[in-house]
Amino acid sequence: MIFFIILILIIEFILYPKYITWARKKQFGQYIRPEGPDLHGYKQGTPTAGGIIFIPTIVLLNTVVFLFLKDPIFLYISIASLLFGIIGFFDDFSSIYKKEAMGLTPKGKLILQIAFSILLYFIFSKYFSPIDVYIPFVHIQYNLNSYIYFILYVFLFTGFSNATNLTDGLDGLAGGTFIISAIFTILISVLLFNASLYLLFTIVLPISIFLIFNVKPAKVFMGDTGSLALGAILSALVTYYHIELFLIFTGFIFIVETLSVIIQVSSFKLRGKRVFLMSPIHHHFELKKWPEENITFRFIIINLILSLIGLGGLI
Repeated sequence: MIFFIILILIIEFILYPKYITWARKKQFGQYIRPEGPDLHGYKQGTPTAGGIIFIPTIVLLNTVVFLFLKDPIFLYISIASLLFGIIGFFDDFSSIYKKEAMGLTPKGKLILQIAFSILLYFIFSKYFSPIDVYIPFVHIQYNLNSYIYFILYVFLFTGFSNATNLTDGLDGLAGGTFIISAIFTILISVLLFNASLYLLFTIVLPISIFLIFNVKPAKVFMGDTGSLALGAILSALVTYYHIELFLIFTGFIFIVETLSVIIQVSSFKLRGKRVFLMSPIHHHFELKKWPEENITFRFIIINLILSLIGLGGLI
């Protein structure tokens, strides 16, 4: 099985340069939002939808490991990443077809996210009963009403897939932050529930290979194909092991990015004033003249520190 995993990862690494070349020839590139920072003009046309390679890799690896170990978490990860990757692909393809930054309408995307979240819940609902959510630091599990948990579940998948999507605005930011989040979420699952360390191979390594081509200057963007799936993967991990509250720590940057948008929009509608120069918050620091790679590095370090604190919630 290890040999097969390594082989698939090598194939992924080989495919990226070929995909980048093909995407450039076919003008399968990113369209930059006109309201985005002027600093991003040079990124127009950079090949996008890079998730079209690492999502099938994740699906294949998790499916194969599931067939060997019979552990449902791998099938859960496989289906979750595939479903939300499909939403993202339609969004990316629509954007490229229309030759503009917006692909699917926000309403259309939200409906699909909610629908797929509900589908996932009913496919794997036997693993959410009884629903004992583990509370960090106090070492207790709190039993939630099944209806309340259903709402929480759908909110988590929908919210976190959007959060990872919002974070994907700088070279290496979403991928680097996700790797930290995934590593610590998996470690917490291993320490609490003896989860399989193969999750590191089937989730973290495929994104690490993508990141080689995504760090500044990015040769390819993950697009919504990748970013929506990343949020679904994290959501699948925490719901399966009932460690949803640990995402406050391991997914800290994703949450902050989302809150910055909510605060910005709410403030402008209610007060007619903006809190940030631009949201999500990484754009605020760009307009403060922080170098892009510095923002990415600092955000990843902050997420690492908060993840370590979250890991301390087991002590």
